[in-house]
Amino acid sequence: MLYNHIRNYGCRLNTDYFYKNLRVAVLENEYVRLSILIDKGTDIFEFLYKPRDIDFMWLSPWGINSPSSFVPSVCAREGNFMDYYEGGWQEILPNFGYGGKYYGGAEEGLHGEICLIPWNYEVIENSPGIISVKFSVRTYRTPFYLEKTLTLKKGDPKLYISEKLKNEGFVPVEFMWTHHPAYGGAFLDDSMIIDIPANDVKLVMKGIGESVYYEKDNPENKWPVFKGSSGQLTDFSKSPSLVKDNKNGIDEIGVALKKDGWYAISNQMKKAGIGFRWDTGVFPYLWIWRMYGKSCQDAPWFGRVECIAIELCSSCSGEGLNRAIENKTALKLLPGQEISTDFMAITFEGGKRVKYIDSEGSVVFTK
Repeated sequence: MLYNHIRNYGCRLNTDYFYKNLRVAVLENEYVRLSILIDKGTDIFEFLYKPRDIDFMWLSPWGINSPSSFVPSVCAREGNFMDYYEGGWQEILPNFGYGGKYYGGAEEGLHGEICLIPWNYEVIENSPGIISVKFSVRTYRTPFYLEKTLTLKKGDPKLYISEKLKNEGFVPVEFMWTHHPAYGGAFLDDSMIIDIPANDVKLVMKGIGESVYYEKDNPENKWPVFKGSSGQLTDFSKSPSLVKDNKNGIDEIGVALKKDGWYAISNQMKKAGIGFRWDTGVFPYLWIWRMYGKSCQDAPWFGRVECIAIELCSSCSGEGLNRAIENKTALKLLPGQEISTDFMAITFEGGKRVKYIDSEGSVVFTK
């Protein structure tokens, strides 16, 4: 990677990169480097923790494909998300999960539309002490306008995210909103641990497109050990690589957070991790997706993928927006209404389990 900027210290920003004809923005400070696909959903395909040379992000076997030059071999019923899914961290709106008919007869595919289309950007601040970039997008099939500002500060191991979503239409619109980071690569091994606050397990996937929902607290499903898609007791706080006999090869669960919005995923051997702190008023659910390597033999994985995603989600649905509307967990914006939210992604070091991440992004470890 060639740097073409005015400094190589403190906070750094470069928006002049291209990869496969896609604009790429690179934001970094002393702790992290982020590589962002401006022309494809503002996907973060690199989140490098520089002190340990660990990229937290999982990358798919087929890598980055440009919608301008890559032609899918078939128009899949669920849309083209998987053809262009390079791994990393997507933002997903207005549908999470399988698609279907939407308002006014519009159709949404798997994981909506903003993760597949180009965004605009504006540099808000660019100095050694702070870099801040505002990205924005308007949806094609629905009347949403979204702004997202990413900020890094000198000597600070946190990424600050500020977002504002507006309904520019003249009718109320319901939607789902999700942040979908997937972890893997050298970061994922048998020492990986997930820590989350008090929660109720609300959804367990039993098969592709088939989920079991729990309207009330289920005594048999208590985080972290309960039956997953294989029907066997599984410790969901530990690495997927520890589970070799999952018949389905995939587990997906949804948990409702009782109070605080935070989680941490850390590699105990390498003593490094990443956590999130966010507003549960917008994202009251965590969605956890685990892939079990060679036991996950269905397309498009064919046993090649071992990763885990821990996702901030507005709603509880394994079958997309229509199900979220039915169970009254979809969000709604009235004509002209907007909502905003702020949250953080925090990198940290330490070989202990995380007890808490406070509102300032400070990580508290267990004793």
